[in-house]
Amino acid sequence: AVCTHNRTRSVMMGALLGDHLARSGVLVDVSTAGLRETGQPPTAETVRLLAARGFDVSDHRSQQLSADLIDASQLILTAERQHVVHIAGRWRAAFVRTFTLPEIVTRGEAVGRKGSSSLDEWLTVLNAGRPTGLDYMSATEVPEIADPTGRSPSIWRASFDEIDGLTRRLAALLA
Repeated sequence: AVCTHNRTRSVMMGALLGDHLARSGVLVDVSTAGLRETGQPPTAETVRLLAARGFDVSDHRSQQLSADLIDASQLILTAERQHVVHIAGRWRAAFVRTFTLPEIVTRGEAVGRKGSSSLDEWLTVLNAGRPTGLDYMSATEVPEIADPTGRSPSIWRASFDEIDGLTRRLAALLA
């Protein structure tokens, strides 16, 4: 899971997706990274919201996205379209397995569960008709998760609930 600083949205996505996948019987390693700084703790609100659900992320420290992380990832989920653009700009072959979290859920629900297909086969189906290149960069219909940093507690809660719901739906699609 990727966001800008690896202190808020990606941390929530990683913890919640890992939990929903495990509850669905899908055991995978979920890693998180950001596009910028390293070594920073999660935001206090991220720690608080996840702690209320039983997750302790207080020891998390941000890490910057790298070629090694990209190469090791079968699926890359981001918070914003610009994150997908950034990743595809640096690692062109990663585009077909990089989606915003709401984008993959929307596309997945339109085509159906992965079922017995391999992840690569399912991603091929999800990519059919998806904007690419410059069209993706300007595709305003690609759904995103807004950054709640600096916003009110109600915005934080809404962001957390959105990520929780999306990760739950994605886990169901992948199970």
